[in-house]
Amino acid sequence: MKRLFLTLFMLGVVSMVSAQSVQTVIVPRPMEATAVKGSYTVTAKTVVAATDAELVRPAELFVEYVAKDLGATLKVEQKEKGGIVLSLDKSLATEEYTLHVSSKGVKIVGGTPAAVFYGLQSLRQLVSAGEVAKKGIKLEGVAIKDKPLLGHRGAMLDVCRYFYTVAEVKRFIDIMAIHKLNRFHWHLTEDQGWRIEIKKYPNLVKIGSKRKETIIGHARRSKIYDGTPHGGYYTQNEIKDIVKYAAERYIEVIPEIDMPGHMVAALASYPELGCRDEKFEVRTRWGISKDVLCIGKESTFEFIEGVLSEVVELFPSQYIHYGGDEAPRHRWKECPHCQKRIQEEGLANEDELQSYFMHRVEKFLAKYGRKVIGWDEIIYGGINKSATIMLWNDKNRAQAISLGNDVIL
Repeated sequence: MKRLFLTLFMLGVVSMVSAQSVQTVIVPRPMEATAVKGSYTVTAKTVVAATDAELVRPAELFVEYVAKDLGATLKVEQKEKGGIVLSLDKSLATEEYTLHVSSKGVKIVGGTPAAVFYGLQSLRQLVSAGEVAKKGIKLEGVAIKDKPLLGHRGAMLDVCRYFYTVAEVKRFIDIMAIHKLNRFHWHLTEDQGWRIEIKKYPNLVKIGSKRKETIIGHARRSKIYDGTPHGGYYTQNEIKDIVKYAAERYIEVIPEIDMPGHMVAALASYPELGCRDEKFEVRTRWGISKDVLCIGKESTFEFIEGVLSEVVELFPSQYIHYGGDEAPRHRWKECPHCQKRIQEEGLANEDELQSYFMHRVEKFLAKYGRKVIGWDEIIYGGINKSATIMLWNDKNRAQAISLGNDVIL
């Protein structure tokens, strides 16, 4: 009797887990997911029907994604009926979708093509976790209603400390896509390497994209280096290709050109941009460098504007990330050009000097209709209400939020 009870109990648990797994296999977890009666088997003969021309490309990407799971490439057609039907409903929010699996097939409805794409990512995960049947993959019946809690859902990739190939960057974007992330924060410049081709300043990649070696171990304790040169950069054509690749997956690429600190690779390429009259070397260790851009020289602003003029042509994003973090004040305090700038502009100190720099850069980008995102140190010395703060430092959290600016946590 005990054995019979245990068997029945285990069958009940399996049934319960199966029903729950339909609702929880999707990451991030949908706002609403309810198991319903029936099931549908996706086979090699299943047609993905895009009821609108804008939905054809999302459907094609879905077919590419699930081809390995199905062992076949599904057919995509622009029509009203199919095993998987995609359609638009303007009454839904911009990124809101519904997904319904029943014995009659699969229906995905979204407020926009992006929302339908997100619905397809959920379906993609259901296919990957579905039961392998004789003719295809069996999907349990489910009704999903989903929309994101946050408009900005980002992930950052730092390609400066270590370079990633175009294929690896696209792989990162694919990982973002399946998780419905929509902002790719691409950290392109650093002390340890400059990774974006700027045609007006060829030395940035000729010199700034390479370092002679890399520290091994913790930067504060180690004095050991690997002795191996490291480098790489993206041509402007490669960047355009990546931006297009991301856009097809409804991901906006936000480039970060970090300034006025973390600019040693640029200083190594063009030493005249620094406060000190000496040569610089692309950094081979981590941490913060005291060497930063000289804010007292007009040539520094000419350089930044020249760089950003090409950046805005490559990236159609609403925002440009202009850094603003970890810029030590040591060189500015010693620099006659910077001290003269402080006096002429009536600035109180070096914090306000950086703020002056950030404001000028923001004003320049505004000419191109762009907004700025900066790390939380941009609040020091004063900040425009139009700037978005990206928090990395907990000590600045309360102050940043209290200012009333948009904040990315």
